[in-house]
Amino acid sequence: MSLPELFFTERQKHLLSWAEGGPVRAHMEDAETLRITSPTPHGEPRAPHDIAVTGDALLYAQASESFVSFALDGDRLDVTHHALDGTRHGWSTALPTAPRGRWALQDVIETRSAAGGTGFALTVVDEQDEEEEEEEGEAEGDTLLLVAEGAGTVSHRPRAAGSLVHWDEGAAVVVLREDRGPFQPLLRAEPLDVDAARPVITTEGRWLDGRDGEALVLTDAPGAPRLALWNLRDGSLRHPDAGPGPGPVDDARFIGAGTSSALVVRTYEGTDRAWLLDLASGAAEPLDTPGAGRLLLRVATPRGAGLYGLSTTEGTSYRWISPDGAVECAPGAVPPDPALSPPTHTYLGTTPALVYEPPGETTAAVIALHGGPESQERDELRWDGLYRELLHRGVLVVGLDYTGSSGYGDAFLRRPWKDWETAFGRDLDACLTALRDRGVTADRTALLGGSFGGSLALLGCVLAEDLAGAVAAAPLTDIRRQAARAAADDARYAAWFSERYDLASPLARQRTFDPEHLTTAGPKQRVVIVHGENDQVTSFQDSSALVARARELGLPWSLTADASGHVPDDADEARFRHDQVRDALAAVLDLP
Repeated sequence: MSLPELFFTERQKHLLSWAEGGPVRAHMEDAETLRITSPTPHGEPRAPHDIAVTGDALLYAQASESFVSFALDGDRLDVTHHALDGTRHGWSTALPTAPRGRWALQDVIETRSAAGGTGFALTVVDEQDEEEEEEEGEAEGDTLLLVAEGAGTVSHRPRAAGSLVHWDEGAAVVVLREDRGPFQPLLRAEPLDVDAARPVITTEGRWLDGRDGEALVLTDAPGAPRLALWNLRDGSLRHPDAGPGPGPVDDARFIGAGTSSALVVRTYEGTDRAWLLDLASGAAEPLDTPGAGRLLLRVATPRGAGLYGLSTTEGTSYRWISPDGAVECAPGAVPPDPALSPPTHTYLGTTPALVYEPPGETTAAVIALHGGPESQERDELRWDGLYRELLHRGVLVVGLDYTGSSGYGDAFLRRPWKDWETAFGRDLDACLTALRDRGVTADRTALLGGSFGGSLALLGCVLAEDLAGAVAAAPLTDIRRQAARAAADDARYAAWFSERYDLASPLARQRTFDPEHLTTAGPKQRVVIVHGENDQVTSFQDSSALVARARELGLPWSLTADASGHVPDDADEARFRHDQVRDALAAVLDLP
């Protein structure tokens, strides 16, 4: 199995818990079977445990470390707990009668019941015949139901639309998330008693975790994301003193039995670090996670929290953090590459970057441009391990955090708005100067970008005609058309695009990401666009039209199509996309 296929397959496995010897994981074996695999301590084989996927929903309950299936039968709900050791336990409860038809389950989340045990909050909708809907008008919306074994059902009708993210019986509130397109979600905590004097309290931010009347939320993202403790009773928002270490917060969860401690992941200079944070004092303890690269917080149970690590040089790994801060580690499917050194975070002029040095002589360079634009380069298995192959072929890789990236403050993120050409021109000049000082000329340098990074790769060929060329995967190639499509789906995108890009200018150069301007690239530069025909984020048709225009102008451009979406949807597509990008870069740089 190739590295892209291996990596894709591992990412489809869900980290559940930790047993002696390593991680407990689950994956879909087929459309009807969930397979749980556990480590094999002392070399003893342990057969996987299969769960039949039936009913209306299947949820992993982290508090009880079990899968829970839900089946609706009229006004009766059957609940079955599937423990990780293969044992089962079931119970049933009666639901209130659906006023107009029958309940249909839309979503379910785990919560805590009044009795102190695990409960579940269901989002249901009252279905009825289509003819009745036409006669009576629009449907009434969602109903929320709290169920727990041995307890009566509690019902709540939300005052406004939104997805349920938390039900807190102690604070007597439910928290709903209103997704607002490109802008920060609005979190709304509304009292369970609709007649209560308490008002609905709100905050903007990303929901992370909640329990016992407190919530962890991420505010001020993406410019300067900060961890905040949100009181669900009075609406107060407190940022823990100092916080754990440098860099913006990426994720966090409560750890242990209460709300006094949190496991926090922060990103600093392209690498993630984990900290144990005392939420009262702000004291932070760094945890032992060397070589992890990027850390994805996958699960948080009363026994601890599980992290998935991924790094270009160190491969993949799993980490388990106990409430006392003890760390256990197990290797993942992708092994380390001992011939490679971890990347160096540096500044090329004023532009931050991760620089990966090849183990031998440097013969060429690739400047890699992340998507977003409001994202950043990290030491992870970018491009499904492609950096490894490039490094072993003597290609130095620069992961550029161009101006407009997140992670370096709000001013850095906003600086290029409506003047991307000037800002990226400075970044590119600084990068090419640094490469020339290392003995790599522009004609031995290619740009590689995905999504918005692909757009910048195409723009770079306009700004520096002596570059060898570019490979752009799923790029945005017509900013006006992209903005119009986004605004048609959600009107809020109109303001988001107009704030960042000069859509109204009659000049293609000022619009920057415009077919007329992007095709003023150098006449000898090889440009390859790789785009999935089923991309729902950026337009394959726009890319096709751009390449056709370039070829009419005599430019040596080409388009490689595949059947994927914006990113590959299965292991075969991951391998194909990887191979196409690799071969395109080899052609642009004339690699042996």
